[in-house]
Amino acid sequence: MSPLCKALPKRVTPELEYLQVEWAAHLPYRQATALLKEVLPLDKQISFSGTGQRIHAVARQLDAEVERDIANQPKAAASADTIGPRREATNIACVSVDSAWLKHHSTPKGRQAARAGAKLRSPWSPAPTLQRHVNIVAGRAAFADRAPRVHAHVHKQVPSAAARLDQFLARSGVGPNERVTVISDDAGEFAKAVQGSQLARGRILDCFHIAMKFKAAENSVFGAR
Repeated sequence: MSPLCKALPKRVTPELEYLQVEWAAHLPYRQATALLKEVLPLDKQISFSGTGQRIHAVARQLDAEVERDIANQPKAAASADTIGPRREATNIACVSVDSAWLKHHSTPKGRQAARAGAKLRSPWSPAPTLQRHVNIVAGRAAFADRAPRVHAHVHKQVPSAAARLDQFLARSGVGPNERVTVISDDAGEFAKAVQGSQLARGRILDCFHIAMKFKAAENSVFGAR
């Protein structure tokens, strides 16, 4: 055992909190906790539930920081004369936005409990809604001189998707007199976000979804097999 491990205090230190969040951001909570216990003399000092609570607390802090940035962000002037001619951003090559569903897969015990609850529920009572499936909207900015940056938010869980997009673009170096073209699919939430954005100039379809539209037109004319 290394001297560093022997000197580790018998409590959760800021360094350990950092490792919990860093590892749990890339691995399942149980796996991150098990690996930390393998490399550090932690014994029963942390648990997978505690790791989950830790990363949730950090996520809330980051979300509050983003909202503060949005509140303090200067509003773009409606007139181009105030901020000068609007030009395409030079430091960002492109911004692509897409979404994906994260679906909750319950454990065997959870499914057994759900079946037992369904048997006890009245046939006239409304069916319970699924609250643990979330739609994640993710964006990726490609830069000409540095590594790409990504951002994400849960759809329908933020006050304004357009404000989130503007905050991400402003943090990436887009000035108030610059505009960025967004590449996305034809989903309505993307069109709404771009239309409400102050820094996005327009939205174009990516090649995959353009091909899908041609395929749909071809099927409607010649019939789908």
